[in-house]
Amino acid sequence: MLNYELAINFLLILTRVSAFIVVMPAFGGSNTPRLLKIGFSFVLTVLLLPLVPAASQFSGGLIGFALAVLREAVVGVVMGLVCFFTLQSLTVAGQLFDMHIGFMMSNFFDPMTGGQTTLLSKFLYLLGITLFLTMNGHHMVISGLFKSFQMVPLAGAEFDGDTALFLIRVFARMMTIAVQICLPIIAVVMIIDVSLGLVGKTAPQMNIFMLGFPIKIAMGIATLAVMVPLLGTVFSSLFRMMERDLYTLFKGLT
Repeated sequence: MLNYELAINFLLILTRVSAFIVVMPAFGGSNTPRLLKIGFSFVLTVLLLPLVPAASQFSGGLIGFALAVLREAVVGVVMGLVCFFTLQSLTVAGQLFDMHIGFMMSNFFDPMTGGQTTLLSKFLYLLGITLFLTMNGHHMVISGLFKSFQMVPLAGAEFDGDTALFLIRVFARMMTIAVQICLPIIAVVMIIDVSLGLVGKTAPQMNIFMLGFPIKIAMGIATLAVMVPLLGTVFSSLFRMMERDLYTLFKGLT
């Protein structure tokens, strides 16, 4: 005989997990096969089902159940957005890199996002995802997903203006982190621009505009090569920040 309470808990857990997996960059994305995302969500739900407290009774019949499912979907999406914004700072930093050294014109189609992207932005994003998996970031995220059911019970999330404000702050910090990562490149390019300006004043016959392109590209790539060994520490701090943000979000949703 079907246990309706168990079935309701399973569907609510599956809704939150699926919404999170779809938005989370390391697990979701348009390049990940749908069957893989569905299977991963189903397996996580089966593993979490015995560990998650049962949902509190909600009134309203079918409409109440639909609202509970919608609430769980929003919780999963908001959790995924927190992780997405944190990792997206690497893409924004790469775009700033490309803009300053002249790689913005070398766009290519990215099937993962369905739009145009640049070389270094894709490089930094893939490097960040690789380090995320190497540093067991996926274990941290799955553990955070389990903690979400302990701190935010099924059908018990409360949304208010503080949640929206928190997402805006995470988005704003994404831009700040991207600029901070890109600061060495910005400093090098500024020095090159000032130097070329002085050369242009002393030797007006030189084509400074054409001379600046290869110099900026060469110095930008050299600066990035120096930065790459240090990015592991930056990415590690970024992942710890993601974990803190998730716990802050859980407290705000209770």
